[in-house]
Amino acid sequence: MHKIGAAKALYFPTISLTGSYGQASADLSDLFKGPAREWVYSGSITGPIFTAGAISGQVKQAEAAQKAALLTYELSVQSAFADVENTLIARTKIAEQLTAQGRLVEAAREYTRLAKMQYDGGYVPYSTVLQAEEQLFPAELNYAQYNASLYTSLINVYKAMGGGWVVEADKLTELTDEKGKKETDK
Repeated sequence: MHKIGAAKALYFPTISLTGSYGQASADLSDLFKGPAREWVYSGSITGPIFTAGAISGQVKQAEAAQKAALLTYELSVQSAFADVENTLIARTKIAEQLTAQGRLVEAAREYTRLAKMQYDGGYVPYSTVLQAEEQLFPAELNYAQYNASLYTSLINVYKAMGGGWVVEADKLTELTDEKGKKETDK
């Protein structure tokens, strides 16, 4: 904003005053008497006469720079909101996948349990138990991967919303330091 004001100030004349003296008077009342009269006052006034639109161009340039800065800020805010929304949606989808994968793991565990009971009862060969376990193991691996993805998505949500972990870490550090000092003082 101050750049616009500085550019507009070029429309107005510039005034400068200078003063010099030959000898100083000890009394303020004698300032313009005797040798103290050697004061010289001079000044100059300069102002724009014909600038061929340079000043208005500078004003327009400063105003355009301000508008560009405002638009950049607005874009940054919109991008931040989009990032937060995208990470929240991703987190929701991963949570849904984790829930579905959890149901699949439970079903595979129940199938494995029933296959073992049938084998123990002599109704099915052990290959049925192995097949059930072959389905359970990849389901459990996928569940673990979805769980890790959920934690990663939570971190991404936290980062997209501006973090704040530094403040929390500082608080924890201060608490740890205070506990250590109390134990040392005992």
